[in-house]
Amino acid sequence: MTSRQSTVSRPKLGTRDLVNIGVYTAIYYVVTFLGGMVGIVSPIGMFVGFTLSAIVGGTVIMLFLAKTPVMGAMTVLGLIVGVLMLATGHFWGCIPICAALGLVADLIVKAGGYHSRGHNIVAYGVFQLWLIGPFVPLFMNAKAYYEDMRGSMGAQYASQMSQIFTPAVVAIFIVILCFVGLFGAWIGTKLIDRHFAKAGLVS
Repeated sequence: MTSRQSTVSRPKLGTRDLVNIGVYTAIYYVVTFLGGMVGIVSPIGMFVGFTLSAIVGGTVIMLFLAKTPVMGAMTVLGLIVGVLMLATGHFWGCIPICAALGLVADLIVKAGGYHSRGHNIVAYGVFQLWLIGPFVPLFMNAKAYYEDMRGSMGAQYASQMSQIFTPAVVAIFIVILCFVGLFGAWIGTKLIDRHFAKAGLVS
């Protein structure tokens, strides 16, 4: 994949696109979920886990965009991610947040004609801002947020979490993850050039 991808864009979502959305959403969500699981060991682990998942997820989404050059792909992916977050016990607001940022990502990709490496990288970085979703209750009512965590994760874990993850720290961390996402997406484009394109996975 050079600065312009050769895959032809399509006017609307088709069966093949929906299959791609299902497959890549599952992969992306598992990568993100595993990153979050690192935080179960220690709140500090959340920084490490989400940073690594943002980098690895960059390759997943870059490959997805290369194989699914159609408006709505990122919106549907975001919507499904939001539903999965709700299903795993996270804030319901993850659904509109993920879907909205997926739409923004779609518009960025579309602005690049679906074939611009730079636009795709930026789209992924912006989409990564959805990770603020699970933390929205923290901004709304920090005391209630950590009380709920105390019941599910234990008093010691909740205490450590409250000392580290203040609203300001969370906001800064999410912005950092956006830039980490840009780096991860850039790595993804390099991997596509070196491996996936040669293997015929991307035309």
